[in-house]
Amino acid sequence: MNRSTVVPTGRTVLVVEDEAELSRLFIEVLQEAGHTAVSADSVTDALSALTGQRFDAAILDVELRDGSVFPVADRLAATGTPFLFASAVYHQIVPRAHQRVPFVSKPFDIRVLQQRVAEALATGSGSTGNPQQA
Repeated sequence: MNRSTVVPTGRTVLVVEDEAELSRLFIEVLQEAGHTAVSADSVTDALSALTGQRFDAAILDVELRDGSVFPVADRLAATGTPFLFASAVYHQIVPRAHQRVPFVSKPFDIRVLQQRVAEALATGSGSTGNPQQA
C-alpha cells in the first residue's frame, strides 16, 4: 500500500485499483484537488487500510487481482463512507446492495471522475443517490 500526502486541509480518499498506471492517475487527480490519497491494489490491502484509518471517500475498481471489491464496498457502506465504482466491468454485476452507488465506466473522461469524486465527498453516504454511469 502506498501513501501520498498533500495539503492537510483536504479530504482523505482510498483508491482501490490494481492497475498501477491508473492508480497513479487517480492519486494525481486527487492531489491536484488538494486531497490525500491512500492506494490499495487488492481487496486484502483495502480491508487492511480500512481497519487502520478513516476515509472521507473511496474509488473502487470492481475486479482486483485477489477477487471482487464488494467486501470493501460492504465495509464502506457499513461505516457510511461514500464511494464510487470506476471499472471496465458491467454495472450489472454490482450486487443489489450497491446498485445505487455511482459507477464510472472505464475508459472514462477524467472530468467525469473528478465530478463523481466531488459528489461522493459531498454526499456523506456511499449507498444513497441514483446510479450514475459515465
